[in-house]
Amino acid sequence: MRQVTLEFPDELAQTISQYQDRLKELVLLGLLQFKIQESLMLYTRGLVSLARAAELAGMDRPTFIRQARAFGVRPRWSERMVQEELA
Repeated sequence: MRQVTLEFPDELAQTISQYQDRLKELVLLGLLQFKIQESLMLYTRGLVSLARAAELAGMDRPTFIRQARAFGVRPRWSERMVQEELA
């Protein structure tokens, strides 16, 4: 296992200290949210497809679509995607 040292401003460090026994969970949750937001940004800019954005976020397409909707992003649907979803 690798050890990582992070420095935070005092106010943030104080807030984080409340979760000291769950820091791994906190970091993993933050990383997941970051990956979702990065993937959504790439998708909304038209740089990646919906399927690729879901892959980058580490999610299957239906889960990623739910996350996108939660962030107010509406997927662009092609005829092929509609047929795949109905199948």
